[in-house]
Amino acid sequence: MQKSIALLFFIIALLFLPTKSIAQKGFEIGPTAGGSYYMGDINMHKHFYSPHLNLGLFMKYHINPRIAVRLSGIATKLSAADIDFKNAFQQQRDHSFETNLVEIASMFEVTFLPYEIGDIKKKSFTPYIHTGLAVYLASSTQALNMAVPIGMGVKKNIRPRLVVGIEWTFRRTFSDGLDNLIGEDLKNYDSAYGININEANRHKQTGFLYTKDWYSFANLTVSYTFKLGGLGCPAYYE
Repeated sequence: MQKSIALLFFIIALLFLPTKSIAQKGFEIGPTAGGSYYMGDINMHKHFYSPHLNLGLFMKYHINPRIAVRLSGIATKLSAADIDFKNAFQQQRDHSFETNLVEIASMFEVTFLPYEIGDIKKKSFTPYIHTGLAVYLASSTQALNMAVPIGMGVKKNIRPRLVVGIEWTFRRTFSDGLDNLIGEDLKNYDSAYGININEANRHKQTGFLYTKDWYSFANLTVSYTFKLGGLGCPAYYE
């Protein structure tokens, strides 16, 4: 979590860096698709475990060659099962879940290189990072919850009005119930706190009380661009 906060402050600092050009305002709109997966009390370390297809739409508004704001909507499914892991506690617990999830996210994007809509020469490619705030509805919780997206990607103008990109974004949720495992504090079952651990209660803890669930998207994006004021001279862009 500390690394996530540090990254967020780094992104905010980048927003205040001066830029020489402020005339590159415009929009991107298009579909996004890829794989999604869950990490939490069942899957604690495996990336791309039990992947599912996700589909969505997004729109970006470019403020200048370095900064854009973004709105997106994505639908997917998440799942995991203890039986897939060799951990003895998980084999004993033998829990599994599957949930449908719909998310709406608002983020800001910071590019590492100057990027301009329509340009397929000098300013047509850039890596970027993004973060913001998301709300999601999962069938496992049946309630709206919030998450913080933190991700990175690359994008390239392949035509003056066509952009393709690849991105990988983590969602840190504020809930521990995405997988239907709400943890208890093991100290409640330590003799030093008044309750001895025995055969009757040694499996009482089903999850980890102080950890939250995560889900991630690794996606391909394709978008059509609209530059405010037009693309300018075709000879420059092509």
